[in-house]
Amino acid sequence: MTVLDLEVGESAIIDKISADGGAGERLRSLGFVSGRKITVLGYSLFKSSVLLSCGSVRLAARKVLAGKIGVRT
Repeated sequence: MTVLDLEVGESAIIDKISADGGAGERLRSLGFVSGRKITVLGYSLFKSSVLLSCGSVRLAARKVLAGKIGVRT
């Protein structure tokens, strides 16, 4: 299950992040790490990007990156 499977307003716990390189490092530096609670704040048209919240950080991620954030409910 990934972030893209969640509805707007739904929360889950980050299970794993399979993004590597700069994208994975950026997510980790912003606090998007395993065990943290993540909330979907909204989607763009056709779900091409998603607005996420983790702690006090808000992040807009493209569909490809969001699909690499595995979650569990």
